[in-house]
Amino acid sequence: MAAAHGELRELMSGQLAMWYAQRFAPDNWSFRIAEYMEIRGEVDLALLERAARRRLEEVETFRLRFRVIDGVPLQYVHDARDYPVPVIDVSSEPDPRAAAEEWMRADLHRPVNLEGGSLSATALIRLADDLVYWYSSVHHCAMDGQGGVLIATRGAELYTAYLEGRPAEDGAVEPVSVLFDADRAYRESADFEQDRQYWLDRLADLPIVTAGGSNRIRRAQQAPLRYTDDVTPSEAAGLKTAARRLRTSLAGLSIAAAALYQHRMTGERDVVIGIPVRARAGRREMAIPGMTSNILPLRLTIDPGTTAADLLRQTAQAIREGLRHQRYRYEDMHTDLRVAEGELCGLLVNVMSFDYDLRFGDCAITAHNLSTGTVNGIRIDLYDRSGLQVNVDVNPDLHDLDAAADVSRRYLSMLRWLAGAAGEDRVSGAELLDDEERRRVVEEWNDTGAEVRSGSLVGLFEE
Repeated sequence: MAAAHGELRELMSGQLAMWYAQRFAPDNWSFRIAEYMEIRGEVDLALLERAARRRLEEVETFRLRFRVIDGVPLQYVHDARDYPVPVIDVSSEPDPRAAAEEWMRADLHRPVNLEGGSLSATALIRLADDLVYWYSSVHHCAMDGQGGVLIATRGAELYTAYLEGRPAEDGAVEPVSVLFDADRAYRESADFEQDRQYWLDRLADLPIVTAGGSNRIRRAQQAPLRYTDDVTPSEAAGLKTAARRLRTSLAGLSIAAAALYQHRMTGERDVVIGIPVRARAGRREMAIPGMTSNILPLRLTIDPGTTAADLLRQTAQAIREGLRHQRYRYEDMHTDLRVAEGELCGLLVNVMSFDYDLRFGDCAITAHNLSTGTVNGIRIDLYDRSGLQVNVDVNPDLHDLDAAADVSRRYLSMLRWLAGAAGEDRVSGAELLDDEERRRVVEEWNDTGAEVRSGSLVGLFEE
């Protein structure tokens, strides 16, 4: 065992929320940010292992651990020598891909000890001479989804530097304490109170607040169920063209489609959906993996007379205004508004308009997401990678996999309608049902014909 720990620091606000959420759902393994990079080509496995070890030493987020003192969780950066980088060879297995996936799945389901245990895992899995998986998993208490992009980028930089004989120090990741200091400074600043007041004014008259009710969302006790759909590259290109025609972006179009889905499914005119945001203020902070992500509530007014142009305008304005106040915690909004049960946002949508444009020498790279964290209601993740991948994650305490498939199909119907709409088209024309579902509802469910015997009621009784 190496040295125990460094300086003890308090948890950032976002970390603390994840800490308590995991404590309340100890069997939910999905409090992880996990993915693997599929590296195809003539990869130097020894250099890849060297890059992985150097990344563990640089990125302190991998080595965060917690201690509880007098009931208060604190964190420290553990010694890098206690973090191995296993190299696992499954090339001789009958199905190397299945064996690699099984190993990663088993690691994801491994229980995490929040009081002193490791919160991360890294492994290199060799499937063939020209195929390696670089697997990374970090507990959500320590890192958010954006951190996954940062650690993948740094891993590629290190491997390529070693391969080309360049210094590995260029681009080194700064200490995670930069994030700790920034979080503390924000919470002690005037910006904190101004942001708090903004959200109070913006959300105080929501029905869930004024009626003291609940939208029946429960904290997830289990890992989410996932349904995946794919949009072809040609259709994805068409969606981007449509977004430009409608004077928005793919992200703006996709988020507006989620609000439209919520309206058409529930009939609500006061629609609130959530989008994940980084909740960081400076470029320096943006480059450090850590847990700062937040949920930004977007509140829109949608009725049958709302036009496509107005929906997109409202969406853009809500995002623009909300981002100015993105560092104020979603959990604090619940406390301020006295929402004891349910969620302000039962539907989350996250659009990741990036691809891993990384260099591992001449090798080709494909990133595969395994977990983006727990889900209390419904989350729609869109990945703009060689087409458009749509992942719908649902809380299994509330929904099954068929429901997730329904969400995906209907959401894509809204996205396609909005992409094909003219600015003046009314949202009441957005058809929620596809052809098969409409046939089932209109024809099958109404096929109530039955043979009726002739004769009077009295006569039938006498028989």
